[in-house]
Amino acid sequence: MKILSIVLGVLLAIGGVYCLMTPIATYSVLSWLIGLAMLVEGIGSVVTWNDRRKLGFADGWTLLGAIVSIILGCILLVSYVAQFAVDLFIAYMIAAWFVIGGITRIIAAVKLRQFRDATGSAIDGSWGLLLVLGIIIVILGVLCLFNPLAVMVGVGAMLGVAIIFSGIDLIVRGIQMP
Repeated sequence: MKILSIVLGVLLAIGGVYCLMTPIATYSVLSWLIGLAMLVEGIGSVVTWNDRRKLGFADGWTLLGAIVSIILGCILLVSYVAQFAVDLFIAYMIAAWFVIGGITRIIAAVKLRQFRDATGSAIDGSWGLLLVLGIIIVILGVLCLFNPLAVMVGVGAMLGVAIIFSGIDLIVRGIQMP
């Protein structure tokens, strides 16, 4: 197990470096994985549908949903246009998430500033930092809305870094094994 853990950790770290060097390709795998998950879920639902129907947990709509999952999963696996559309949708959703998250931080900062103690001074002085952070996140989100490629590169690079750290963790655990 010690050698296997170290070898897998090294392979994972190498894969993470590759992901870091090719962030767009790394990001584009997300839509393929979603398609694969849809296909597997659909097949699993079709295979277990009859047993679930006998127990009262499935009906015709459940079977239809499983078939649609299989069809959409297959489309995502073979259609580069569908993969690109899903990748673009994810990028825009992340950008919108930034904008909404920034706005909520700005609102929280304004509300935090309104809290006062008995002397009339603000209870928490960190409202200003929260406000600045909210403004920066909104600006970042708006920039990402106009440049979804930046989101794709950023997410792909973050996945690469996460994979590298997972590989390092496996290597360290392997070294520490008796």
